[in-house]
Amino acid sequence: MTLISRIGSAFLFLAVVLPAVSAHGGGNNNNDNGCGAHEFLLGWKNSCVPHGGRPQRPNPPKGSDCPPSKWYWGDREGCCVPEEPPKHEDPEPQCRRGWKWLTGEHRCCEDNDHPPPGPPPPHPSGNPTPPGPPGHGPPGHGPPGQGPPGPPHHNKRSNKSRMAALCPAGLEACPIAKMSTDYECLDTTFELESCGGCVALGKGQDCTAIKGAWNVGCEQGSCKVYTCAAGYKRSADGQSCVAH
Repeated sequence: MTLISRIGSAFLFLAVVLPAVSAHGGGNNNNDNGCGAHEFLLGWKNSCVPHGGRPQRPNPPKGSDCPPSKWYWGDREGCCVPEEPPKHEDPEPQCRRGWKWLTGEHRCCEDNDHPPPGPPPPHPSGNPTPPGPPGHGPPGHGPPGQGPPGPPHHNKRSNKSRMAALCPAGLEACPIAKMSTDYECLDTTFELESCGGCVALGKGQDCTAIKGAWNVGCEQGSCKVYTCAAGYKRSADGQSCVAH
């Protein structure tokens, strides 16, 4: 074969091979979805979102909410956005009590079939003091004819008893925050943020605060980790994530 024939064959080989390599994603570009190095593709919105979530996280619009564990509201996407790429084997995201997950809309909506219990109407804190003989009441302590109040222990109940009476049976009255008089009735056997007891009272555990956890649940008062974020693996007891 002449030199000119060899050169012509080499050019023909390059002309066939190079387009094929390019078409199959050859070269140093390993991100074929068009997202940046620290982003992943949110399939249902065809949008690139950052690993770990955005630093600015607005509140969801009225009537919408996001799961408290590893999700946040994305204004650009108009739905809840995960902090890391979801996996096919991940369970359905768990919403707060009183909310349910809408798969097609990727957000939590109010669960009108199972609304959270509200506070019951107020009850008197003690029994009224029975009236005494006329004219025996001390001046300035009630209308004439009313006797002196009975011993203090007759009209007081323990703080534990008062808290137990605030909610229906099976639910626990948990302060909204420490030192707060406002409370909510929670089933602490299944409540994600007060699992096993009221966190505001120093009891139980906030399952959503488990480091490295991706999907979590509260089962019979104990936190359970279903999956962990990248760089972590489930512990042997399934209650935490450990770095690896």
